[in-house]
Amino acid sequence: MFKKTTTASKEKSGTDAPVSNRNASESRNSAASNAEVMREAIAQLAFQKWQKRGCPTGQDQRDWFEAEGELKSLHASTRRG
Repeated sequence: MFKKTTTASKEKSGTDAPVSNRNASESRNSAASNAEVMREAIAQLAFQKWQKRGCPTGQDQRDWFEAEGELKSLHASTRRG
């Protein structure tokens, strides 16, 4: 009985990896994907802030950190609410 279940699981998933390993891997991939989406959103907002201030030279970190703080606060408030 155990062998049948294992074979059926392999056929459905297309992999020999145990379910727990696949879930951990999918979770890491999802976290990496979320981090990339967040980084892109921060970059876009920072760029908008920089443009709004007249494109000054040498203050890119200020815009990045402001954008990062705003988006993280927004994200945290939507998760709580």
